Formats: sequence, C-alpha cells, structure tokens
Amino acid sequence: MSRFLTICCLLFIFAQPALAQPALTQVRFGFPSESGPLIRNGAWNPVDIELDVKSAEIEPDKFIIELESTDGEGASYLIKIPVSPKQNRMMGYLRPGSPTSPLIVRLKEINGKILQVWPTPARSSATMVGPRDFLIATSGFSPEALLLASANQSKLDAGKQVLAERLPRKFSELKSIHDLPNQAIGYASLDTLIISTASIISSDLLKEEHSEKRAALSAWILSGGTLLLDSGTHYESTRSLLVALGVTGCNIEGLDSNPKGLRTLNGLNRWVTPLVSQLLPMRINEIAKLMPAYSAQTIIREPSEPSDPMVRPILVQIPFGRGRVFLLALGMDCPPFSKWDGQQSFWDKFLFEISPRNPGFAQGKFPPDTTAIRPEIACEIQRSLETFTEVPAFPFGWVALLILAYIIIIGPVDYFVTHYWLKKPELTWFTFLMVVLVGTWGAWAGANALKGDESKLNKLDILDLDVSSGCVQGTSWMSFFSPVPGNYSFTLQANPNWCSGDFLSQPDLGILETPDRIFRGASQSLFRKPYEYSYFPSSLEQVGIPAWACATLEGNWQKKAKSSSSPFIAELAHSRVETVLITGTITNNLSVDLEECNLFYQESWHNLGRFQSGEKRRIDMLQLGGRGQSIQQWNDLKILAPSNWTTQKSNNPSDNILPIHRLVKAFVFHDHPEAGDLLYNSSLRKLDTSWRLKQVAETFLSDSTRLRHPEDIILIGRVDPSKAFSSAPTSLSLSKKVNGNPTPIKPSINQETFVRVVIPIQQAKP
Repeated sequence: MSRFLTICCLLFIFAQPALAQPALTQVRFGFPSESGPLIRNGAWNPVDIELDVKSAEIEPDKFIIELESTDGEGASYLIKIPVSPKQNRMMGYLRPGSPTSPLIVRLKEINGKILQVWPTPARSSATMVGPRDFLIATSGFSPEALLLASANQSKLDAGKQVLAERLPRKFSELKSIHDLPNQAIGYASLDTLIISTASIISSDLLKEEHSEKRAALSAWILSGGTLLLDSGTHYESTRSLLVALGVTGCNIEGLDSNPKGLRTLNGLNRWVTPLVSQLLPMRINEIAKLMPAYSAQTIIREPSEPSDPMVRPILVQIPFGRGRVFLLALGMDCPPFSKWDGQQSFWDKFLFEISPRNPGFAQGKFPPDTTAIRPEIACEIQRSLETFTEVPAFPFGWVALLILAYIIIIGPVDYFVTHYWLKKPELTWFTFLMVVLVGTWGAWAGANALKGDESKLNKLDILDLDVSSGCVQGTSWMSFFSPVPGNYSFTLQANPNWCSGDFLSQPDLGILETPDRIFRGASQSLFRKPYEYSYFPSSLEQVGIPAWACATLEGNWQKKAKSSSSPFIAELAHSRVETVLITGTITNNLSVDLEECNLFYQESWHNLGRFQSGEKRRIDMLQLGGRGQSIQQWNDLKILAPSNWTTQKSNNPSDNILPIHRLVKAFVFHDHPEAGDLLYNSSLRKLDTSWRLKQVAETFLSDSTRLRHPEDIILIGRVDPSKAFSSAPTSLSLSKKVNGNPTPIKPSINQETFVRVVIPIQQAKP
C-alpha cells in the first residue's frame, strides 16, 4: 500500500498540468455591412477569426485553423493557419468560386482531430457582391450620403429606361482595425476605400503593431486600388498616414484659417453641378493647405479672388503605382461638409468619375448598343490560353462516324454473328463485352496517339513598372495541359533578373476564376480529395487534373526596385521653348529587347519601334502634345502582334479565339472613351490605367493653369518572342508525386510577355 501511495505522489509531482484547448468565438467572412458580410465570388475575401486563447495553457504548434471552400470548377481546397499561443485574433482568406461554394472554418489538432466547426453563413443576393458590382468601403463616417447618391442614380437610370452607364455599387462600413486585411490579396474584392483620418482606424493604422495591415493597404493601392482620404482640422493625421503608406505626391503644409470671415467654396460647388443656383455653396473658415507635386492632378481648386489671392486645391489625385490616392482638403465627418446640402451630389459626382463604365455605352451612341454580346476579358484570356494548337482535336465528323460504326457492330453485326453464323445466341454476353472493351481501348489509344504524351504550358506575363514609386509588379496567367491524370503541385516565383529589390507583397498563386463561372453554380469535381495552399499564397499542392485536360492559374508579385538597378531609367521634361514638347531620354535596363514599343501621352500614342536592351533612347523635341495617333487607332491596328502560338486559330472554327495581343489591349486602357471595347473587365480592373490618359475636368480654367492631363508617359512593348521563354518575369515550378516522391515536370512552354512602364515628366526648368 505504501509503495502504491509513493508512486501516486511521484506521478502527481511530475505530471504536467492538462493543457486547455482554444475555441472559436466569432468568425466573420468578407467585409461588414448592414445587410451582412459582403462576399465576392472569384476573389479573395478576408476571414476574421476570434479565438478564446489563454497564452499560458495553449501548447505551441498543436492547433491549426483549417479553411475550406470550392473553386469555380467545384474542386475543394484547404488553407491551414497555425494557432499561436499569444494570438486571440487571426486573419485568413477564402476565395469561393461560385454562389454554391461552402465557407468552412475548422479548429483542429495538428494530428487531424476536429475540435470545432464554425457554421457556414447564409448567403443572399444582398450579401453577395457580383463580379460586375463596384464595392466601396468607408471608415470613420456614415455612408448614408453615398447610399442615397447611388439610389438616386439608379432611379434616374430606370426612368430613362436604359442600362446604367456605370456599374452597380455596393457599400461596406468598416468600424475597427480588425476589418482591414493584413495581406494585399484580402483587398481583392474591394474597389475603393474611403477613410476619414479622424477615425479610430486611421490612428490604429499608424501604430507599429499594425504594420502588416499598413503594408497590405499600401501594396493594394500600388496594385490598382483607389483610396480617398480627407484632412481639414485633422490634417496632421492625414499627413502621417500618407507618409506611412509611402505616398509622396502631395504635401499638407498646415491649416489655412480665415479669421476675417467665412470663405465661399464656389469652385467645389461648380464641380458638383454646373448650375450654381441649384445648390448653396459651402462656407468655411478653415481648410487644409494642400501643395500637390507636379505629378499630381488638382481636380477641384478654388480660384483666387481680389480679397484673397491664394489658389486653394480642394481635391487632389495622386498617382501611386497602378492605383491612385485622392486627397480632400475638408473633413468628411464634421461640419460644414457633413451638413452641406451638396454632399450627396458630391458623392454622386465622385463615384461616377471613378466607377468602371458599362461597355454597352459606346461613344456617340444613345441609347447604348446592348445588342452585341459582351463577354469578359478574363474568360477570353482563359479560352486563348487553353487553346493548345499543338494538341489537335479529333474532328466531330469522324466522331459521329465512329459512333455510328460502333452502334452497327454491337447491334446488327453482333446479332448476325451470334445467331446466324455461330448459331449460339448466348455468346452475345461475351461478344458484347469484348466489343465494348476493344472499342474503349481503341478510343483511348487513338486519342493518346493523336494528343501525344507531352505536357505543355501556355503562359502570359504582364510586367508593370512605375518609375516614380519604383514599384515593379508582375501579373501572370498560365494554362497547364496534362496528357495523363494526376495530382500536380505548382509554385510561383519571380525572376530576380527583372527586379532585384525586396518584395512588397509575397507572390500569390491560384486557380483562375472567371466571371462566367461566378454567375452559375459549380459542378462536382472528379477529384474528391481537396488540394491545398501550402506556403500560402504562393504554392498549390495536389491539384487534380484529368487526362488531356487543363488547369489555368493566375499569379501576382510586387517588388520595390532599387534605384541603381531599376528596369527603366528616364529623364523627361517639358521643353523650355514649347511646353507641348517633351525632351529627354529613356534607358532600357532589361536584359531583353522590346518590340513595337509605343508611347502614350495626352490621349494619343507614338510608335517607337524596337527598343533594344541597354539602349538609351533620346526623344528630344518629339512632339507629344496632341500630334500623335488616337487610342482608337491603336486598338484597331495590328500593334503588339502576337507570336506564332497565339496567331494560330482553334481547331474548332466556331470557337473564335481572340489573340492575346487583342486581349492585352482590351484591359490596359479599358475605360478610355476612345477604347470602344465591348468586352467586360470585371476581374481585371486593377490593370486598367486609362485614367492616366484622360483629361481631368477642372472647374475654372485660365491661361495660367497647367495642363490637366497626368504628367507622365506610358510605354508599352512586347518582349522579343525568341527571348520571351528564356527570360520571363515569372517562373512556374511544377512537380508530380511518383511513388510518394515529388518529381519535377518540364513541360514545353509557349511564352508571351508584355511590358508597361509609367514614366514621370518633370517640370520644365527655367
């Protein structure tokens, strides 16, 4: 008995206390709104996860959060997030492929034991953001005026009995810093973010503990997002936030007060509506002093008056990578702006200017031309990439003939052989089975001989360089053809030869989700085992592909180029003699030559021809001030001619596959008035830089006003096809498990690479 008590005491002394298990307390999908969480299918959506965690009792590396959904093909995928002992709030990401895709969050042990499953939220038309909806998030003020502006615009469009010129809008209201993603991909479903810098979110963004969220917001703007910030009396917070985000296109020198009395903002009133008598102008006595740089555009300015000679910018547009930041000199959350009768009209005007256009509104046509079929650009890119001209398709006529022969063999021929020749009808059970087996084997052998056993990859890369910010961004689309069924792993990597700087956001890779799938429910995939995002979000593991089928992926990466190794160096300025003339040099530091280069400036373009690697091209006295060709001519001409693999047509004449260069033209300046393109651009809006070419409508124009176009030039070219494969901006590593070991796959690659460079124009030197 004493020995037993001794053993029990020793066990009690040396036994470790039982470790507690975490528990899910709250999970929110998408961006919050009054109708519920807003979720956009086909785009990454944030998943805010709250845990009940006691840091002293949770064992490290024992628990994981597992996220699961299905893509547009109906295939399930998993994303695993380790649970940290000291972290009670986590951010994950899901990309549902269709309205029927589940949204599952599980709390599991590392050994696979499920501890808790969070219920899938109910989804309705009010909470699902369509691919063509324009999603706007606000922070620090009520979006009531924005909602009223959108409602009034919808009634006006319905009264005219025409389609809306701008796409429909939905709104989200952010209330805490936890509503913001900590990775740039979390903003994929968002189009515009409006922040009042007097809000709690703005002050939290400046804290060191939220540096990840700040970096994610900056990377999203650089990738093509739109941000609006106010200032007014809290101009210091606005200035600090701009510096933290890396935006340097406008300085805020302080607060401009008018102690002598109230100032009337007639310029703002005129911008909202040309008929001044319809609204009472806003009267103020304090306004932030905005000092825009030469590269920024003043959209609204208050002109000088005899009693007040200073010109005051009210709304400034600051280019930042592919995106832009709008800066308002007033506070949105307080009077007089919040009490102004024209606030609703201001939002209506602002949202109209930044919202994507409906491609049915062709220029010069009213009512709009809605008879033409308007597919999505992303869908056409997928169709083009999945067209492997080296893999012939069996003609349908031969298929029909073989089916007819098969029916004749298993019918009359089999009956004649078994009944009249062999005179043993019972052999039908054997002869029928043999014909089916031989026919199946023959079909497989014929298809295998026709399609071959070589894996293939069609790949398209777009490289964007913003010389001002030094941001280099790569966008890739890849279609992999598998001759045999199997599970493949993919990893996206950026080529350091194109940019040797640091990553601003990690490369992300995923199955290409096109809007045509998003409009319908997905079918069940042939592969029941989910594939997994390992090293999220840059790698995919165990993606199932049937025989003679394709997997089409999309990827992105973003780097900060070092000034000493920038892919392009340019020194351009307006001539001192004629301001419409541009002088200076452009140097191509890429390791490849560019063909059919074009310069775009002030709604016109000029052909530069071939731009060799290492070449320093002078464009002195090149008259870019309106003497070039129109954007419509650029779209119509055979510029940026594709290589052989994209010029060949599909084996099916009814497919009407559009060439790659035609699709690239369709999205680079999609919303330009002269583009005249009837293709929708729902999922590739971030690549549209047409706003850099369009003139800004200013309220009061005078002889002293500078040009109202953005002060930059856009260079677009195509990499020499002979060098496109050997020096692509991105590489896709493929592998397949054979006998449990990963084996690299080396497919034959067809590569197309296009380059777009935004070059700033400096102010003319005195």
